[in-house]
Amino acid sequence: MWGFESPLSHHQMDGREHRYDRQMRVPAVGPAGQERLAQARATLIGLGALGSVTADLLARAGVGTLRLIDRDVVEWSNLQRQTLYDEADATATRTKVEASIKRLRAINSEIRLEPRPFDLTATNHRELLADSTVLVDGTDNFATRYLLNDFAVITETPFIYAGVVSTYGMVGSILPPHGPCLRCTYPEPPASQETPTCRSAGVIGPAVSVIAGLAATRALQVIVESDEIQGNFQYIDVWSGEHSSLRAPQDPDCPCCQVRDFAWAEARRGTRAAEPLCGGGAVHVPPSEQPPDLHATASRLAGSVEALERGPSFLRFRSGELEVYLFADRRALVRGTEDPGRARALLSETVGS
Repeated sequence: MWGFESPLSHHQMDGREHRYDRQMRVPAVGPAGQERLAQARATLIGLGALGSVTADLLARAGVGTLRLIDRDVVEWSNLQRQTLYDEADATATRTKVEASIKRLRAINSEIRLEPRPFDLTATNHRELLADSTVLVDGTDNFATRYLLNDFAVITETPFIYAGVVSTYGMVGSILPPHGPCLRCTYPEPPASQETPTCRSAGVIGPAVSVIAGLAATRALQVIVESDEIQGNFQYIDVWSGEHSSLRAPQDPDCPCCQVRDFAWAEARRGTRAAEPLCGGGAVHVPPSEQPPDLHATASRLAGSVEALERGPSFLRFRSGELEVYLFADRRALVRGTEDPGRARALLSETVGS
């Protein structure tokens, strides 16, 4: 096993007050709920603002396994709101998965952490999301959210939706087969040009903390099998104090949960081209057709690029003012530009893809 024997094991073993004592005093949790938390696997998709705060809360709550999925690296602009990271992570531009693992291990050594430094796609989502007790949204794009909704409906896995920008955000619980799915309430994702992002509208840390706290609460409700779990969407603006709730019925004609058309899971919709990341200053380039041999690529690039470094799951180098990450799952991240064309041109010049 991996450390957690029972809700009272540490109190009995060494006389210390049990780390979950105050949580177990909450009637909605109790010792039985704490045991359910210990046996659960929460999969967090995205370890940016919402994901990092939510991961911290779930680790401290004693969720037995956290599966951590993210495609990005730590930037200085992240530190204002992404609470798992510090200046050393930004200076070293560590992957968010790597930095998260280090921090979460220090927070709670009893839980199991499953690092997945990948971009979630229609190609790999079944493997990355399998055997989850609950899916927790920390993403920055609607294509991934609708992919998660497809998987949730197909596998009847609870999915906690969350989004935040500027001073406001929203959370929602998707609980298939009971109640509406995301497409019952929002049949189509909004057009990208109509959707504010943290790059275009900014975001404040308190808004992140409030929305992440609500998302973590809903994940805990799912895991402890609470009778009070909410199946609605909540909107909150922390600056103005405005808040509202939306409880839409299950749509009898929903293309996803009723018609069973899983367009995102089947890659008929939502495939993404090279795109600037929400944090700004970087372009994510989807996987190339040929998987990179990182060792061979490093040997070939030696002497022609600057600051060449091989990490456990990526290759990093500089070319002029741009920094490139090549990942083992065939994707790339180009930092120092938000122009997809410039990013692709640099990759073509240096690694030939």
